[in-house]
Formats: sequence, C-alpha cells, structure tokens
Amino acid sequence: MAAPVKKETMGAVTEEDILQRIVSAYNEAVYEKEDPRTGEWFLVASPWPIIGLMAAYLLLVVKILPKYMENRKPFSLRGTLVLVNAFQIVANAWIVYEMLASGWAKHYNILCQKVDYSRNPLSVRMATAVYYFFLIKIFDFSDTVFFVLRKKSNQVTFLHLFHHVTTLWLAWIVVKYAPGGTGTFAQMLNAVVHVLMYGYYLLSAMGSWIRPYLWWKKYLTTIQMIQFIVTWSQNFYGLITDCGYSKPIVLTFLPIVLMDFILFYNFYYHSYMAKGKLKGEDDAKKRVKGE
Repeated sequence: MAAPVKKETMGAVTEEDILQRIVSAYNEAVYEKEDPRTGEWFLVASPWPIIGLMAAYLLLVVKILPKYMENRKPFSLRGTLVLVNAFQIVANAWIVYEMLASGWAKHYNILCQKVDYSRNPLSVRMATAVYYFFLIKIFDFSDTVFFVLRKKSNQVTFLHLFHHVTTLWLAWIVVKYAPGGTGTFAQMLNAVVHVLMYGYYLLSAMGSWIRPYLWWKKYLTTIQMIQFIVTWSQNFYGLITDCGYSKPIVLTFLPIVLMDFILFYNFYYHSYMAKGKLKGEDDAKKRVKGE
C-alpha cells in the first residue's frame, strides 16, 4: 500500500504572515521614510491624529453644527472675525517671509529643488516654516465653523471642504517627509494668496459701508487659479525631468491641484461669467422692448 502524500506547507501564506507584511509595509511607508528632523513633532509622527481631525471637522460642519443652528439666529462674530483675519494675515505673511529667507530668495531653484535633510540652519529654518504652514492649515478649519455659525451655508460647498481637507493632508505629507525643496514653493504661494484673501475677509468684516470698495473679490479666485497652474506646472516639470524631488509627493500633489483648479474654475464661471452673460442677455431684451 502506497504511503499517503503529504501536503506541501512550506510555501503556504498564513493570516499572520499577511498581517506582518501589512504592518511592515505601513511602518516602512509612515516611519522609515520620514524626515528624522520633523518626524516626531506634534501631530506629525502618525497620520491618524490628522485623519481623525479631518473626519471630526467634516462631521462638525456638515452634520453637528448645522443641526445645532437649525432653529437659532445666526451669530454676528464681527469682533472675532476681525481678530482671526488679522492673525491669518500676519501668520501667512510671516510664513512667506521665512520661506523666502530660508530658500526661495536665496539658493533655491524654482524649476526643481531637492530637499536638504541636513541640520544646516537654513534647512532647519525652512522645515520649521513648513511645520507652521501645516499648523495654520488646521486653524483654517475655523473658516467653515464661522460660516456655519453665521448661517452662511452657501459658502460651505464641496469646493470649500475639499480644498481645506486636501490642503491639510498635503501639508502633513510635506512636513513629514520633505519639509523643504520644490514642495514648499506651492505652500509659499498659497500663503501669499491667503494674505490677500484674509485681507478681503478683514475688510468685509468691518461692515456694509466698505462693501462698495470690495469690487476686487472675483480677482482673488483668478489669482488662486493662476497659483494652481503655476505650481502644477512646476511639479510636473520636476516629475518628468526626475530632478530628485520626491515622486510620491508629486504624484499625490498633481491630481489634487488639478481637481482644485477644476472646482475653482467651475465656481468662477457660475459666479461671474455665467451671471455676466445672463445680465447681457437681459439688457439686450430690454433694449429690444424699448425699456
């Protein structure tokens, strides 16, 4: 009688093996590739606090606060808005200054710049500016909270939520893995735009008397779209020339910024271009009727 054939078990993959591989891949992606200078900073070490923060933010402004405000009168918050917007102007202007002083006004190449991971004072200064940019993106969530408390629900759009969440996510990735180099140019431009934007918000919070002087609001959206075109092109150039900046970060950045541009252009078209066309058609009809 022939002996029973034993099943080959040497190559079998167990659930424990799969789990270990997942944990190993996670640790490699999250911890082994991090910048040792910033990897353990507050809210940078692990992605989960930021993921939790983004989830809590969306839940708060989409579900909890709208329900709370449902049968309440809108808050004014004028004094709070003046202080917050003034802080945003100063904070973003400081970030722009720090990024210029530690790289972009000195030795950085706008076409593509590698990250300096050394303890050189300028590279550490840039990493610190990137960290504060990341923190200010968390503080930006307050914009949405104020919109909901003031019952400005028309401001809480998919564009608004998408832009806030993805900008914070990109900021976390950059400060965790590449706090310097090419990726900081987009952050610096974003900070410049926010100085202008919060300048507009600060003026508009001062009362209705100043609104006739805020005719330049639509140009902020134009500036934002130009920002997306410039930074997308810069990162795409760095990708195709393989100049040494992180490819995973660029491949994350490009589709998000492309989506930002599409959403902002859609907003611009329906807010200004389409309304202008309708007004022109109405004026033409009135002229035909002799009104």
